[in-house]
Amino acid sequence: MRRPATLSATFVKTVRRPGRYGDGRGGHGLTLLVKPTRIEGRLSKTWSQRLRINGRETNLGLGSYPAVTLAEARRRALDNRQAIEEGRNPRAKKTPTFEQAADKVIELHSAKWRPGSRSREIWKSSLPTYVYPTVGGKRIDLITSADLMACLAPIWFTKAETARRLRQRISAVMKWAVAEGHRQDDPTATITAALGKNSARRQHMRSVPHSQVSEALATIRATTAWGATVYCFEFLTLCAVRSGEARLARWDEI
Repeated sequence: MRRPATLSATFVKTVRRPGRYGDGRGGHGLTLLVKPTRIEGRLSKTWSQRLRINGRETNLGLGSYPAVTLAEARRRALDNRQAIEEGRNPRAKKTPTFEQAADKVIELHSAKWRPGSRSREIWKSSLPTYVYPTVGGKRIDLITSADLMACLAPIWFTKAETARRLRQRISAVMKWAVAEGHRQDDPTATITAALGKNSARRQHMRSVPHSQVSEALATIRATTAWGATVYCFEFLTLCAVRSGEARLARWDEI
């Protein structure tokens, strides 16, 4: 594919050759960076803009394709150029802190979480405990891999499963920031390689022998536990379903 003089929507969609492609003269420094991802055969396409701010050459991230289309990238590039001509710093626009960005991601993810899911509660408790003390108040575009290693290294092996899930949540926040144009990379990508593999071992609950199931159910029925709890326990035992499936089941699934 020939390198075009200016970008087009078709070229942006179909280009497969890694490289940096400019929008030509009059493009206000807009470029499309195409590079391979860690997943074989896949590419990432991100927008950036080369500008001189306060006498210094600077690259501004404008988001990733296809979340940000060519038309939207051009609009953002023009807005930044006009800001400079008016004596304003386009970087001065509100860049969220990590905590603010995480709140945005939680709201976005909430739409797909099932009613009764503890996902929001888990996000809201784990991030303040392990991440916010180090980077919660830091601008999302200034956070480095070293910052995130400082959050995860203390628990990487001692609380392996917690650390693994935290890394996933941090990565989700960083990918949102890339899509919104607040930064150009996800700094969690190198953490596993840097800290080493942490094989999280799950602790399985002890099971009741098959011959004792009826006795166990009789004991549960005789307790003073809330009725719904007793029925739920009996349902998951007789139907061999997971506890989450039983607790969050809807009538149309039964």
